[in-house]
Amino acid sequence: MFLNNPNNPENLVPQNQPPNKLVYLNSNDIDDDDEIDISELLRLIRRRGLIIMGTTAALAISLSAWVLSKPPVYQGTIKLLVEPLNKDNADLSFLNDIAGPGALKGNELDYQSQIDVLKSPSVMNSIVEQIRTRYPEIIYQPPEDETQQNLREKLNVTQAGDTKIIEVSYKDKSEEKILFILNQIVDGYLDYQAKEYVSNLSQAIDFSQEQITRVRLEVAALESQLENFQQNNNLIDPNSRNQALTTQATFLAEESEKVQIELDGMKKLAQELEQKLNLTPQQGVIVSRLNTEPYYTKLIEQIKETETQIALEGLRFGFEHPSVKALVAKKDELVALLNRETRKILGSGNSNLSLDFLTSVSNNVETTQQFFDVNNQIQVLEAKQRGLDEAWERLNSQIKNLSTTNKEYFQLQRELTTANESLNRLLALNENLQIEVARQSSPWKLITPINETIIEDVSGTSRKIALILIASLFSGAMLGFLVDKLDSSFHTVEDVKSSVNLPLLGVIPHNKFLTEITDKKKKRSDSIPSLSRKSIFDDESITFSLDSYCSLFTNISLLSSDTSIRSIVVGAAEASEGKSTTSLFLAKAAALLGQKVLIVDADMRKPKIHTYLGIKNKIGLSNLIAEDILPEDVIQSFDDGLSVITAGSKPPNPTRLIASRKWQTLMQKFKQDFDFVIYDTPPLMGFSDGKILTPLTDGLVFVVRMGKTRRPNVQQVINDLQVSKLTVLGMVANGVKNYMGGAYYGYYNYKNYYNDER
Repeated sequence: MFLNNPNNPENLVPQNQPPNKLVYLNSNDIDDDDEIDISELLRLIRRRGLIIMGTTAALAISLSAWVLSKPPVYQGTIKLLVEPLNKDNADLSFLNDIAGPGALKGNELDYQSQIDVLKSPSVMNSIVEQIRTRYPEIIYQPPEDETQQNLREKLNVTQAGDTKIIEVSYKDKSEEKILFILNQIVDGYLDYQAKEYVSNLSQAIDFSQEQITRVRLEVAALESQLENFQQNNNLIDPNSRNQALTTQATFLAEESEKVQIELDGMKKLAQELEQKLNLTPQQGVIVSRLNTEPYYTKLIEQIKETETQIALEGLRFGFEHPSVKALVAKKDELVALLNRETRKILGSGNSNLSLDFLTSVSNNVETTQQFFDVNNQIQVLEAKQRGLDEAWERLNSQIKNLSTTNKEYFQLQRELTTANESLNRLLALNENLQIEVARQSSPWKLITPINETIIEDVSGTSRKIALILIASLFSGAMLGFLVDKLDSSFHTVEDVKSSVNLPLLGVIPHNKFLTEITDKKKKRSDSIPSLSRKSIFDDESITFSLDSYCSLFTNISLLSSDTSIRSIVVGAAEASEGKSTTSLFLAKAAALLGQKVLIVDADMRKPKIHTYLGIKNKIGLSNLIAEDILPEDVIQSFDDGLSVITAGSKPPNPTRLIASRKWQTLMQKFKQDFDFVIYDTPPLMGFSDGKILTPLTDGLVFVVRMGKTRRPNVQQVINDLQVSKLTVLGMVANGVKNYMGGAYYGYYNYKNYYNDER
């Protein structure tokens, strides 16, 4: 496989494969990668910065101007204290029977109900009538036309958190209108509450006096009932008797807890022994009795030894051997003796125990005995627990009888205490209500002055502009991202590597001076005398390093370990991708490295080599093929080690000349006479010249220009190369911006290098 590392030529050599391996696209060749890392994001911003900033500025300026053109909206807020800060703590829940706008929930005002009443038409209609004396367009219902304003939509009444304050706010574009409306609303609320407050207090006084009379009668009845109960039950002080019974209960509880703890421990130990022996308590008793008999134990041991001998002899001679059968007969006799001994010890009722059961527990006599002892101890503890339970039952009977008497006694005392407390609260409440009626004032107070200080601008212009800036920047970024996604050209070397599975032979950095000069030379006319022309290599404005092209030539040379690469075709998918400049600078680099180089301008449709080099194009490749002239007549020596064949006169059918036998013979001659031959060809899309020349050379070098070459075109060209089974040596990433691969050696420009060599 090919390794895409242009800085290490050895990695470009194919492993166990010839250099003419067919090319193909990666599985993600054209599809854009949805994941964008930070570096890619920064490159995207740099590429689309103008779109992002322009969109952001246009949206921000237009939307901000629209927001600033809107008149400001003001809001005035006043606060009403609707409950006293310090008030009586008596239980006034019974006053809920007196319904009204100040209905109470315990001792607290139901703020939501109060707010609903304040916003109801029954309260607001009179207030709106006062407001309409100055502002007749104000109504308190859905407007019938655009000239009317619904007060309900701009009025807001809420509780200020968990405080005893109600906030009333109103929004409008006029500060004067806000102050006037709030004044009318506050006056209306205070006037309404003052009338309702006095009315409710009068009703509360009447109700409290009725309750006082009722509670006094209830207290007298309870006192008489308690006295009669004590006399009938001879009950002076139930607390001493309760203490004696409590002491007995404590003792029994402690003893019961101790027995229960010990019993739980024994049961847990019994479970562990049962799991260890895998026996029930009845089986444990049987085994314990059997293992106390010496003769029984001896028979068990003899049976085990006989079974061992049977197993060994059976493996040695086979189970049909006479000696094995004799051992089996011996075992049967021992088993018969064991059964008789078992019946003798246990009786005929337990004679059905299996031999496996009897032999399996023969070695657990000590554990079995421990299991038997633990079960006996459990029975003792359970008997003790039953005795304690009986004592508890007797004590509970005594406590139950006493508790019934105490319950009735204490219930009468609680009822009497509650009645006395209710009577005291009612008396205090009645006194406070009398005082409030004497004052004839509402507890509601305005704690905010109604003036310009309560007005604030709620337009949120700064916040809106901030949101506009954020939204504009986001829209600009999204537009830039969309434009970049719709752009099908390559932008980075990573894009090329991930899309095209070809060796990356070289990376050519972007040089703006080279771009400017090549653009100018494309516009030159062939009528200009050669002496007045300059070569692209002679222009002092190009501070361009040949390091990238030297590396490119080295990588091409090392592609094949068997034969040297001596002739290549330089092609590209489209025009203006830099294949001609790449061919020229590659030829220059090869010549500087001591190679005898020939560059052939095989693009007879739009030749450029002679323009870049500032030489004549009167006769060239087309003349060499079509006319009877020698190669020496068209080969121009340009520099030490570098020769050029220009395109020549424009023929009517260049493809026919390229496909001629004469040209094939000439190509073989060029390959013999020169160390390195470069053919600059027309674009591969739409023209077959490059495809015809490639089989006659060592392979094709594919040039991809950043920001120019489009992915679909690359895909189409590579698919065509696959179908044609042409040799593709690799690709060159041309015009890579901000490339730092050769920055360390960048100060060695080609002029210094060339002068040192000479």
